[in-house]
Amino acid sequence: MVNYLKSKKKKNIVLILLLIACFVQALIIAKLYNGVDDKVYQVNLVKINNEKDSIDHLQLKTDLAIVDQSIRSIDGFLKSKNVSDLRIEKLAKDSLQNEVYLAKVSNRYSQYLIDLEQKLQQVPLGIPTDGYISSNFGIRKNPIPPKADPSKIENQSNISEEKDSLGNVIKRQAIVKEDKNASSNAPAEKDQMQFHKGLDIAVAYGSPVKCAAAGKVIFAGVKGGYGNCVIVEHGNGLATLYGHLSELLVETNDRVKVGQIIAKSGNTGRSTGPHLHYEVHKNNQPINPRLFLNF
Repeated sequence: MVNYLKSKKKKNIVLILLLIACFVQALIIAKLYNGVDDKVYQVNLVKINNEKDSIDHLQLKTDLAIVDQSIRSIDGFLKSKNVSDLRIEKLAKDSLQNEVYLAKVSNRYSQYLIDLEQKLQQVPLGIPTDGYISSNFGIRKNPIPPKADPSKIENQSNISEEKDSLGNVIKRQAIVKEDKNASSNAPAEKDQMQFHKGLDIAVAYGSPVKCAAAGKVIFAGVKGGYGNCVIVEHGNGLATLYGHLSELLVETNDRVKVGQIIAKSGNTGRSTGPHLHYEVHKNNQPINPRLFLNF
């Protein structure tokens, strides 16, 4: 070996090989260090993504503002309808533990409350005008008195005649005499009983009639004994009917909001006096509107 290194040329070859070996070793060591740094960086990145520093605080603030506004709006709406037992405000007092959890649920709460508010707007809560209930839902005595039967007039003395100058009869008119002995509170006959499909609300002629819930007007016009009438469809099979109106302020296919004035009360149709006839229908069947007055 000593004899081999005596040659200058051979010494240079050995030095070059040693330098190459050192360089390769340095490259391997550098690559190993770089791999360790990449792993540390990846671990730190995952850790940062799991911490509250990664939360979109602007979106969180927006969602919480929507939650607060929705709760206040729902609370005010329910109080206006005298529905206070649901205590919706409890949602505002949830014990949320930290920002991460709050960020996850705030958007869900805000969307839920918006949907809840829209559904409440479509439920016909309360009565649609300021007045008192004068007739309830169900069987009642027919308030329209029966017409006099001309065939029951006893004799010709109860007939008045109008004649011309030649003595010819040109007009006959029955004189109906009132029986002073008859009781004004006589019991109704069976054929005088009827099923009342809604509530009669006593109000002054021309009083504003408000829509009980948001929806679409499916009828606005004259409808038999209802007289001037408005029917509003609210979705989920619910609809409301407003009868005996003096004036209609909406038309068919109009979209109406809860509390919007849609008509004025009156005495049209088969009515004994100024009032509002109000019905609630479920799947085209009349149901008692009182179900929506108290909870």
